[in-house]
Amino acid sequence: MTDKDAFRELRAELLAAGVYQHHEWRGWIRLFALLAGVVACLVGIVTLPTIWWLALIPLVATLITTAAMLGHEGIHASFSSSKVHNQLLAHVTFPLLTGLSALYWKHKHNGAHHGHPNVADLDPDVDVWPMAISSEQYEASGPFRRFLQRNLQGYLFFPLATQIPVVMRIPSVQHLIGRAKSRRGKDKFWWADTLCVAVHYTTWLVIPSILWGVLPTLAVYMAVWSIVGLELALIFAPAHIGMPITDGQHNDWLHQLETTRNLRVPRWGRWFFVGLDYQIEHHLFPRVPHQQLPVARDIVRAWCKRHELPHVEVGYGEAIKSVVATMRDAWKTPAAKPDDVRAQSRGAAAALAA
Repeated sequence: MTDKDAFRELRAELLAAGVYQHHEWRGWIRLFALLAGVVACLVGIVTLPTIWWLALIPLVATLITTAAMLGHEGIHASFSSSKVHNQLLAHVTFPLLTGLSALYWKHKHNGAHHGHPNVADLDPDVDVWPMAISSEQYEASGPFRRFLQRNLQGYLFFPLATQIPVVMRIPSVQHLIGRAKSRRGKDKFWWADTLCVAVHYTTWLVIPSILWGVLPTLAVYMAVWSIVGLELALIFAPAHIGMPITDGQHNDWLHQLETTRNLRVPRWGRWFFVGLDYQIEHHLFPRVPHQQLPVARDIVRAWCKRHELPHVEVGYGEAIKSVVATMRDAWKTPAAKPDDVRAQSRGAAAALAA
């Protein structure tokens, strides 16, 4: 049986198990609850004494992060069987709530990350300036960055991740400008995206600055989104950083198995991950709704074992330690050759099956 035949067999098993069945109403209820919590927290931040910020800012950041993970399903069209509902969710949770263009996120995440997971210089989720994910990137860096990468990178990865949502705002706007100048031009999706981004900044920054003052508005905004950045890193990074970093890729589905791992998180933590603890199944079948990913995991894991293919799953604490260790040593570690990664991963899977 060829790899393509085996993959068709897996897809048929998943279809027979009904893993593409949506539970859209549950998603809307969760979203409304999250947004209501965000509004309540923001009202509390404005009206209660400043000491309350210590509790309310982390809480509102966590609610926003969870809503964004739900919106991530809209971007992948796994939330609903309706294209309109997926688009609606994507625009409410990304440009409107977070200020990041949904078109930009789809380009960055669906295209660049899912298309090239863990490929140096191609996957934006592991290429985080000013860090180096490989010795080749270290050699291409300047003196100051090399010092940071040699001595501090492992310890600064998560602290620097706090600035990811702020930094992403620049390429987000650039993407909208570039899209407007492209052949596709200002279509309905561009207009919806741009309008929602404008509403975000108006409601989060302009109006509060007028009514409440510039300094407290900026302080709260930066604090909230810094915590969101840290939480995004705590969700996305453990699933990939610690798996092989490659200097190229085989353009097939096996590459997803070789560069992605599942995370064992506490039952309460799954509510916040919105299915992204099952990263292997999400990368192989991004249109499977998150409620169905546990079922998909059992099928995919058994299928991988039958075909002696890798299916890596680790505890969340172990994964976090792996991220720190990988980033600490990345500056002196060459990116792996895809053929070597494939041979090693299949050899390990065969040994485990035996």
